[in-house]
Amino acid sequence: MLTRANVTPLSVARSVARSVMLTRLCARSSAMPTHRAAAFAPSASSSAAMPSLAHRRASTGVDRRRRRKACARAFAYDDADADDGSEVLSYRPGESASAPKDVRRERVRIRARDGGRGRRGILARVVEVCDGWTDARGAFVAFVSQGNCYGCGVQLQIIDESIAGYVDPNEYQTKAVVHRQFNGMLCARCAALSNGRFVNAVEGQGGIKAAPGLITPKQLRDSLKEIRERKTLVVKVVDVTDFHGSFLKKVRDVVGGNPILLVVTKVDLLSPETNYDDLLRWVEDESAARRLTLAGVALVSSKKGFGMRDAVLQMMRERNGRDVYVMGAANVGKSTFIRAAMDELRSAGNYFAPAKRLPVASAMPGTTLGVIPLKAFEGKGVLFDTPGVFLHHRLNSLLGPEDLSIMRLGNTLKKFVPKKPECAEPPGFDSFQGYSLCWGSFLRIDILACPPNTAFSFYGPKTLRVDVMKTSDVPATIPGQEQAALRLVNEVDFVPPPGITGGLVDLSVSGLGGWVRVEKSSERGDGVIHARIYGLRGLEVFARDVMPTP
Repeated sequence: MLTRANVTPLSVARSVARSVMLTRLCARSSAMPTHRAAAFAPSASSSAAMPSLAHRRASTGVDRRRRRKACARAFAYDDADADDGSEVLSYRPGESASAPKDVRRERVRIRARDGGRGRRGILARVVEVCDGWTDARGAFVAFVSQGNCYGCGVQLQIIDESIAGYVDPNEYQTKAVVHRQFNGMLCARCAALSNGRFVNAVEGQGGIKAAPGLITPKQLRDSLKEIRERKTLVVKVVDVTDFHGSFLKKVRDVVGGNPILLVVTKVDLLSPETNYDDLLRWVEDESAARRLTLAGVALVSSKKGFGMRDAVLQMMRERNGRDVYVMGAANVGKSTFIRAAMDELRSAGNYFAPAKRLPVASAMPGTTLGVIPLKAFEGKGVLFDTPGVFLHHRLNSLLGPEDLSIMRLGNTLKKFVPKKPECAEPPGFDSFQGYSLCWGSFLRIDILACPPNTAFSFYGPKTLRVDVMKTSDVPATIPGQEQAALRLVNEVDFVPPPGITGGLVDLSVSGLGGWVRVEKSSERGDGVIHARIYGLRGLEVFARDVMPTP
């Protein structure tokens, strides 16, 4: 019998692949037994046992359904020898057993001989190999699955519920094997994300190290390599509340010379008094400062539909029959934009745009794990939803699922202006100098010097509080917790130009969906503004020109 000591996962995968092909051949021949496949050996006897062309044409629909069901069964490898010395491959329905925890994916390439003529056959699918799971006879059991989740694009599997892509075996049997709907299933993780849960599937999210089933950020980036090699239109999505943190500076290294349409999402979170013409010019200036030539810019709100018609019209005008790839950093609203774009296309009379089985949108970074094709246009051309680029310097990448579910980053934007501490001497010269502004538990601003007319406005999620305390009262780092302590991430030291009031500089916190604005409330009392910004390890804070929003 087969044991763990003398069988490798790759050999089991090859055995499974051969079993699949032999099962299809056995089902076409009436002389072949039901629960035992013929010996796999390229000989004259195997050639003689092949069914004739007339018999293959006489195969009924019942036989075809039986072959489909056989592909989803559990296959086992038996090391018993046949009479002619060749190994015997057998299959039987999978037995109820606990799902294995250690799963390895092996891509198998086998050679199938048809009567000794040497015609090759390639099994273009991923075989899930169960490491250490044996049945009562001591044989390894493996499942063969095919298809991708339409919500996140990940490969489907029916083995481990804790790994992305899991679907119930009965559902897979009905939809994939019987009805051939390989890409018409939603995995369990996407179902949980659709119900508001936060389920991680990316290595490094919240500091999670490598674990079985987690997808690495490199794998997500590698799925975008095909964009550079094709002539396509790239729709680059950026979060307006985290413009610099989600901008993707080296996007040309990924998309090559393809035209880029910049879509700035979540503008509904800004103040209703925002002048969108000024905001559009600000976006164009910031893009030009990064030497990025754009085919167009669109300001949209995917949830409320604001600006969607203009964005879709620009996309249709610039694509010229080409495919469209929607890309951007993780959790900037790519899938939400695609869902809103499909609604806009259907409302314009394009009934080719799908209304069902669209990519799942959630507040969890890394929701989309694979490239998802959508036939959204009349005639040629496909729209692709792509995995978000994982950026380690963003706050939503540094936090775990529990913290993300509490903070709800990117869903709200509220302005908060802390009151200046009272100063006894001299009276009327209240100032933040010598104080620290603590924004939640992940950001602290120490004010070393500032004139009395300096104010700080915080734009961010309404779940965060701003506390003001003396810098001398800031608790020291607890021994043994140096890794969790806040670190210096940026420092600003400048003299404001005289005679100017209002915003001076924005301190954009990457991945937060908010920023801190340093401003002057009056022209009196000019002086140096010196502040140090401390944050979580790996967090970046950008000093940028003031965004034109009140």
